[in-house]
Amino acid sequence: MADATAERPFSLAELAQKLVGRAVVFALFPVMLSQAFALRRHALTLAPAVGPGAGTIGRGEPLHFLAIGDSIVAGVGARRVERSTVVHVARFMSGRLAREINWHATGIIGAGARKVRRDAVPRLPPQRFDVILLSVGVNDVLKLERSGRFRRQLLKLVRELRRHSPDSVIAYVGLPPLDEFPKLRRPLRWIVGRRVRRFDMVAREAIARVPNAMHIPMRVSPRPHMFAEDGLHPTEPGQRVLARIIADALTPHLSMAAIGGARRSLRSDRAQRGSEG
Repeated sequence: MADATAERPFSLAELAQKLVGRAVVFALFPVMLSQAFALRRHALTLAPAVGPGAGTIGRGEPLHFLAIGDSIVAGVGARRVERSTVVHVARFMSGRLAREINWHATGIIGAGARKVRRDAVPRLPPQRFDVILLSVGVNDVLKLERSGRFRRQLLKLVRELRRHSPDSVIAYVGLPPLDEFPKLRRPLRWIVGRRVRRFDMVAREAIARVPNAMHIPMRVSPRPHMFAEDGLHPTEPGQRVLARIIADALTPHLSMAAIGGARRSLRSDRAQRGSEG
């Protein structure tokens, strides 16, 4: 049987467009590379949010929540961890689900998919998680990683997270519209805009192949007050906006998963009682 994941051949028009795009990238590569490294160097000088890497929010049936990935998970742009994206997501989930959220955050500033897989996953606690929020991709774009290699590393990372927590819901945070961020200058703005849309499409298609996993699109129109001094990371108000987008997408999925789990448990109990009778 043919491999369902094999890529179809390019048409002549698609091939011509791809070659022109690559020619433009190669022509602008020296300037673009300089701008990308300058942007990342400045971004890497920012500190993560101050505070513990784990905690508990709310009351009710416990739900174990892991956030893993890049600087968004590390809380860069927030002064304290309780004002970071991860804790805001936990707070929103607790209120909407009426559950106790036991959260754990493992974020590496400047990390792409491969580094998160190599350095963060081995340090995870043995506790199995019910929900895993994954944020990677922006640094792969800025490091000029190839989309095919990013896809392979992303799938390896997701598979390792699934091995760690087999029954978890895995939610991938989609890539934001980087070409609308204030500190990106031309030509980097043009190239990054094109690449980030490509990488987000690659991630969305890869995640769609994984059972019980979802891609959360970042449909947001950035405003100046939403950015930290580097023009790349969200401020505390920006992180609250980001957390609300994530919670709005994730919470209904968790509610349906809970309903499905309850129905399966009820059917199992009925079957067991029937066998005992």
